[in-house]
Amino acid sequence: MPEQTGPGAPPPERPEPCPEPTPAARPEQATVSRSLPDGSAEVLRDDGVLVPVPSPAVGAGGWRALRPGQRVTLRRDAAGRVVALLRPV
Repeated sequence: MPEQTGPGAPPPERPEPCPEPTPAARPEQATVSRSLPDGSAEVLRDDGVLVPVPSPAVGAGGWRALRPGQRVTLRRDAAGRVVALLRPV
């Protein structure tokens, strides 16, 4: 049977939109703003938001030292906390 078109035709079906990825699934690129003496750091995301990174997250990435201006990738847990500061992808 041919598809009905015209002013009285039903609207075409649209596919369901894809759900937004969770914070844990979405990689975030950032630039190191400063490294603190306790091993933590502050990074500036590409959208301009300054994000504190706890020292365990810095250590999880295997960093010996961070330099201001260094590019990194943030990994977060399901609650949105930064759990690892990784090399850029």
